[in-house]
Amino acid sequence: MLELVLIRHGETEGNLRPTALGATDLSLNERGRRQAQTLARVFALERPDAIYTSPLNRARETAEIINQKHGLSLELLPDLRERNFGIWENLPVEEIRSRYEAEYAAWEQDLADYVIPEGESAREVYERNTRAIDAITKNHPEGRVLVVTHLGCIRNILAHLLGMELAGAWRFQANTGSICRLKLDENGFAVLTSFNEF
Repeated sequence: MLELVLIRHGETEGNLRPTALGATDLSLNERGRRQAQTLARVFALERPDAIYTSPLNRARETAEIINQKHGLSLELLPDLRERNFGIWENLPVEEIRSRYEAEYAAWEQDLADYVIPEGESAREVYERNTRAIDAITKNHPEGRVLVVTHLGCIRNILAHLLGMELAGAWRFQANTGSICRLKLDENGFAVLTSFNEF
């Protein structure tokens, strides 16, 4: 049996404003570092067998703080990065609507497959996130594995493992510094055992 633990990175200044924040490579703020320290205390008592992380600073920093007591070799996986919002990156929603009216309308018509200029579609992100998690679960049929990543990625991974496909991803909300736990049997059947801890 595998315990798969999905961890959303700690808070950044970007999380404090309603923007399309994805590929922008922000670091943790003070509260985010405190959240990571809290996670480190939890996993000091629950030693992981492996830690995988998005290479973006906010996730990697969170993983490094958790790993301080363990000294494991962190596995950085580019496929665990958050969505690249392209020309919308780091802009407030109201500004996106006004500056990119045609693109925003096209996105509203096709939330799954519309490719944001210079960015990605929701389906492209789903496919790379699920490719990453499938590789992780194949490599670790048992034990405890931590995956430190982003909100959109956690949504995608949960929807995939729970058989909901891309459309189900919008049904989950994970706070910064939170934990979601799943148990996977030898056939890959996943059960969500806790959600949005902290």
